[in-house]
Amino acid sequence: MSNGIQNFADVPDGYLYYRTRGQGQDVVLFNAGTADLRMWDTTAAWLTQIARVTTFDYRDTGLSSAGTAPYSEIDDVAAVMDDAGVSSAVLVGCSDGGRRALAFAHQYPDRARRVVVVDGSFGDFPDPSPEETAAWQEMLTKFTEIDRVLVAEGVRAAAEVDTDAWGPALASGDRRLLIGLQVANTHRIMLQDFLGGEYLGRELEPPVKTRFREITTPVSVLLGGRDFTGTALWAQRLVSQAPGATLSVIPEADHFPMLSAPQEFERILRELLQSPLPPRPGLSEARSEHPAGRR
Repeated sequence: MSNGIQNFADVPDGYLYYRTRGQGQDVVLFNAGTADLRMWDTTAAWLTQIARVTTFDYRDTGLSSAGTAPYSEIDDVAAVMDDAGVSSAVLVGCSDGGRRALAFAHQYPDRARRVVVVDGSFGDFPDPSPEETAAWQEMLTKFTEIDRVLVAEGVRAAAEVDTDAWGPALASGDRRLLIGLQVANTHRIMLQDFLGGEYLGRELEPPVKTRFREITTPVSVLLGGRDFTGTALWAQRLVSQAPGATLSVIPEADHFPMLSAPQEFERILRELLQSPLPPRPGLSEARSEHPAGRR
């Protein structure tokens, strides 16, 4: 890794592996939930030419430690940024990574210059409309199938079903990559339901999915046209509730547009990184206690 570092940031009861490379404005990339930082390798290949890019493994994934006691997902992000010397950054989060990035920006708006939510995943809908209820049921049906395959045939078979559901537009090599990342992160996949354990990470309370209107950081939403209907409805919620949020749809992409539509994803992200930031209201009054140096 030229012009870069790889290191472990200490956090309570564990450590987090991260990489920082490139030069320019800081960008932090947040993985999808059952992947690790390797999902961003093709993105980092071009992004490090115009930005200083930090990728990291969540607890229970990649080279980071397992979660053994309750911990704050938000404080984990701050710890990585502190260790990497990142005071503020553009946050780009895919799937569950979008939720984590938004929660961090809500709590520390002075450290998030923009949040790019890529096919954000937020779970069930609070106070759902009939359309949202039907879309969530569609996703639950698929999750039930994946769980059945996991029990009956094992992690690799379940990873294949899961990847095909979320990534119908993936080329063969990228499909194999995401299947392999799920297999590599078996502990995270099986943690809650199949190891008798508990996912110990915590975000905001109440969760950020109920607090989009409170976010002062500029939000840009990217959506693959071939993703689940539920993901599209979450994108609509976010755009309608977060002040000034914008939406870009990539019709040919699925849940992973950085892989299924890489040229269009690159074009949009480059434009966002080069565009001026809009003014945001109330930053001085927002939740901006700076976590740097706290550890």
